[in-house]
This record gives sequence, C-alpha cells and structure tokens, in this order.
Amino acid sequence: MDVVTRGRAWSAFLIVLVLAVVTGVLLPRSAASAAAAAIPAEGVTVYTDTESFGDGTRTPDIATTSASDSVVAWREGVVPGTVDQGEIRYAYTVDGGTTWSRPMTLAQETSGTAWQYVLLYNRGNEVFAYLGGTAATSTNGNPINTIVVKRSTDGGHTWHEDNPHAFPQLDNIILSGRPVQLADSAYVMPYWSSGRRNGVLFSDDLTTWTDRGHVSNGNAVLAGENQLALAQDDDPSAPVDARHLVMVARSGTTDAAQQATSSDGGATWTDFAPNPDLPSHNIARDFFTKDSDGTYLYIYNSGLDASDRDILDYKIRPAGQSWTAAFFADGSSADWDPTPAGTGRGWDTYPMADEYAPGKYFVVWEFDTSRIRVRTLDISAAAG
Repeated sequence: MDVVTRGRAWSAFLIVLVLAVVTGVLLPRSAASAAAAAIPAEGVTVYTDTESFGDGTRTPDIATTSASDSVVAWREGVVPGTVDQGEIRYAYTVDGGTTWSRPMTLAQETSGTAWQYVLLYNRGNEVFAYLGGTAATSTNGNPINTIVVKRSTDGGHTWHEDNPHAFPQLDNIILSGRPVQLADSAYVMPYWSSGRRNGVLFSDDLTTWTDRGHVSNGNAVLAGENQLALAQDDDPSAPVDARHLVMVARSGTTDAAQQATSSDGGATWTDFAPNPDLPSHNIARDFFTKDSDGTYLYIYNSGLDASDRDILDYKIRPAGQSWTAAFFADGSSADWDPTPAGTGRGWDTYPMADEYAPGKYFVVWEFDTSRIRVRTLDISAAAG
C-alpha cells in the first residue's frame, strides 16, 4: 500500500487549493456564481405555479443590491373566484439570477386580510417592502384598507415583521411605483387613490409618509398606475423643493401615456397631457424610470387593448435625443399553463426593473399568470 507522506500530502493540498481558487470553488458564493454563465437573453423563470387559485401568479417587483444579488416578490392567488388579491411570496438570487431560492411567504392571506400589491425599494443592503391589503371578504382586491412596511437588512433573504410606519388617510390608496430619492433624507413615492387622484407621498425615513401633491386632472383623463422619475433637466444639487420630476400614467382616454411634471419636488404639478412617444392602451402598469446615465427607460405592453398583453416592448431616450423602440419579451405558447391556473393565458405584462450598474437592469415581469420571469437589460451604450 502506498503511504502518502506529509510532504506529498501538503503538495497535493496546495495543488487543490490553487485549482479551487482558479475555478471559484472557494470564492464567496455570489462572486463565484456571478462568474458563471449569464442569464439567457430571453430570461429565466424565477417561479412557476400551475395550481394557483384566484387569478394566478402576478404583479412582481424586484430589488437589486448588486450585480449578483436580487430579491423578487409577487402576489399569489389563493381563493377561487377572486382577482387582484392573495398572499405575497418572494425568492432571491445570489448568482446574478441564474438560480433562485425556493419561494417563501412574505405575507399570508388571513381570515381578515388579503394582499393586493407589493413594492420593493433598496437602500444599500437594506430593502423595504410596501404591501397593500384589503378585507379578505373582497373578491377584487379593493378597497385597500391597510398598508404594511417590512424591512430586510440582508438583501431580502429574511424580513423584519411590520416595520413601524404611517401613511396619509386617502381612500383606496395604491402605491404604484417605487420611491425616488431627492436627498439624503428626502424621498417621494407615487400613488393613486379614489377619484383617480395621482400624486406623490413624501418621507424622510422611508416609513413615515405624508401627502405632498397631486395632478389635478387625473380623473378627467382616467389616469392610473402612475410611475415617477427624476426629469432629465433635474439639477441634483438643487434643494428638495427645486427638484424636477416626471410622472407617467396609463390612461383610459388616449392611446398614449399621460405625462405631468413638477419643478418643486412634487409639491405642485402640471396637468396630465398625452405623450405621443409613449404608447399606452390602458392595458396594465407600464414601467418608467431614468437611469444613472440620464437615459429614460419605458417598458410597456404593445397590444392595442386590455385583452392583448402578450408582448412587452421598451423605449429609451438619452438626454437630448429621440425615443427609440425595441422588443423585450413574448413568451412561447409552448410554455403556457394548460390548466390554466391564472386568468391571463400567454400574457407578458406588469414589468418592473431595478438598475444594478449605470444603464444595466434586472427586469421582472409576469408571464401567463403562472410564472415570474427575470432577464437583464443593458441600455448603457445609449448614453454614449
């Protein structure tokens, strides 16, 4: 029998150690995995559920804390015959989206409360989740009668229950887009509420919010699910009450998104007016933001009515340039749920995105009301 001497064993160990470092075995999991194959261009499936009740697996959001680490949350239908309500679930990745954790529950539906929506916002490794709930006796997710804030300090892996919070008393308030930071302790967040009131809330700590201002003609143009971004002419060195904002909302009166602007940090707004460069057929929430390079990004359903949610496109506009459009997603009919568990066979809709590097995003959306999908989107070259 051969005997391995201490010298030979030590040499063998050194060889194994070198190989391990080269191949990434001993690297932190996120770094090693990030070096692996990237997400395919068409994206990956975070979660599939072909046995959902209600209207299926829907309305996701994503928070990205690095190129390797993201968390996705979504609503899961629970009760047959109901829509726009259920429980909130989540999953996270530490390898750039190649693999995802098992789905976990962020908020259960109870005998008292069902959940309509969840929005995520990250501040470093801290992630806030804003959940809107309705009475469990509702069948359509309305009216919203409670908002809960949960907080994670580990990038969305685990959550602190019901972080202390306060919101203004507005009827059926729906938080429709994630917060926008104006200063170190100044944030605004879009909402819409009864009477098509499209406005912004203000907070200095991301948990206690007050009503700051709203667009006066939201009801006249049937605006809803508004999104918020800093304007391309915004001066980041200006005081909070001089920051420039853009609000974009779907509309029931035109085939273009409605747009309003503010030059005082959201306290007052111009009236909504259609922006012909932003297609919107009142189908679902479109996503709108401005990235670190100053480029606008708009992701939207390109169908012509609310029954046609099968294709997502996107448009970008670098500062001082024109809008350009491109295809984003159209899930294969081979992947449709044959049951179907949800109510939107073949839909690709309700996109949300988070920037992990200048001009580079992780984008999440619902597919077929049976799957949550994620892919990357790189528009960094547009900034020149």
